[in-house]
Amino acid sequence: MDLWLIVIILLAIAIILLIVSFFVKEEESPLLSQIGDFTLQMTEEMHELKTRVTKLEQEVETEEADEKEIPIKKLNAITKQHIVKLFQQGKTYDEIGEQLELPETTVQLIIDNYQDTLSTEE
Repeated sequence: MDLWLIVIILLAIAIILLIVSFFVKEEESPLLSQIGDFTLQMTEEMHELKTRVTKLEQEVETEEADEKEIPIKKLNAITKQHIVKLFQQGKTYDEIGEQLELPETTVQLIIDNYQDTLSTEE
């Protein structure tokens, strides 16, 4: 009988401690607080980086669109002759493109076409 009394008392104490544990607030450890702050800071930095990357991608897309605005068919004969003369003077494709504000590939295509016409005439 004394054994049952001790078991009941221990069970009652365990139940009381369990109930009390639900209402007692735990103090937040400094390490847990630092981890939370670090996570928040990293999340904000990642967001800023993603925003910058998006802006850079948009700038690159607009620059590529600007380069594609001048197709070779819209170049007049005077511009083509100017490209050929600059090439004959020893300018590079890049220099000609910068001077005339044309893509390097367009300059190269015009010069290639010119050289092809010269080779077919000979």
